[in-house]
Amino acid sequence: MEHEKIAAPYGCAVIGAGEIRDYEAVSALLEPDAFVICADGGLKHCRKMNLRPHLLVGDLDSLETAPPAGLELVALSPDKNYTDSYHGVEQAHKRGYRRLLLTGMLGGRLDHTLANLGLLAHVMGQGTDALLTDGVCHAYALMGKGKLLLPRRPGCYFSLLALAPCRGVTILGGKYPLDDYPLSPWDPRAVSNEFCGGDVTILQEEGALVVLTQPK
Repeated sequence: MEHEKIAAPYGCAVIGAGEIRDYEAVSALLEPDAFVICADGGLKHCRKMNLRPHLLVGDLDSLETAPPAGLELVALSPDKNYTDSYHGVEQAHKRGYRRLLLTGMLGGRLDHTLANLGLLAHVMGQGTDALLTDGVCHAYALMGKGKLLLPRRPGCYFSLLALAPCRGVTILGGKYPLDDYPLSPWDPRAVSNEFCGGDVTILQEEGALVVLTQPK
């Protein structure tokens, strides 16, 4: 799957209860009339970004204040098998959205951060184009055989992390290139690479790969 640059804004956002470090940067990635899904405590971020939420999904165990009157609610049992963020993405899919901005899903509890990186990979494996961001760190995923065009971010590192054994990983346009490399989940070989004046192309033959960009 080949990705476009972050030029066209996103028409749907799923907002979790994790950290958003730059509200202005996240808001700039959304269409003015974007459909906003709050995964439980993600509702708190809408107020800070002046976003009107359209749907609240969750078991409501992390709400800081009561939801706005008239807000559509998909209430979940606390004894559920999947996270509120996962159910938020499922609701986006049910409404036909296949290009998603995922935010409020990094920081805080490490288990939720790792689960949300896995969710990003799951979403991409289903054929949905998604960006996971806290406004400062951007995360993409590459599933199976494919290519990722990574937009250049001045002053930023980019890193590749394998969620499963990856075969044939190649980096073109980075300061430290890779050529047909077998990247394993325990291997830090592709951490803290740098852009060389332009975009970077990442290819792989097989595997589940998360790609992150963040300031130096």
